[in-house]
Amino acid sequence: MKRILQDNNTYVISLSRGEELIEEVKKFCEEYQIEAAFFHAIGATSEVELAWYDLGAKQYVTALFQENLEIVSLAGNVSKLGNDMVVHGHGVFSNKAMETKAGHVNKALISGACEIILTRLEGKIDRFFDEDTGLNLMR
Repeated sequence: MKRILQDNNTYVISLSRGEELIEEVKKFCEEYQIEAAFFHAIGATSEVELAWYDLGAKQYVTALFQENLEIVSLAGNVSKLGNDMVVHGHGVFSNKAMETKAGHVNKALISGACEIILTRLEGKIDRFFDEDTGLNLMR
């Protein structure tokens, strides 16, 4: 991971082949003591784990795609759940046939490059466990 540019509270970050997007964003935010942010990313992956939340069952259904995919669009936010950093992202990925796969991003292993724009927000976003939905929601 490289910090390419910082303009006030906005960072341009570049990930390299073999780095995992969610973990790298988490490490970056821990290093810079960022407790609230949003980010956008484009690039390419060789493996992505996506999830879809089944509200009735209160659990995620996951799928692992081990193929070269373009990150068409990935957006997310950064918050805290107790002392833990939470990186929450949703993405759309496209294969060679330009068919898309989309969902909550659990993991995205970079195959070529990834370019991230992360904007730090002043303050802290906290999450709490919501019994009704089974999700860790912002408060």
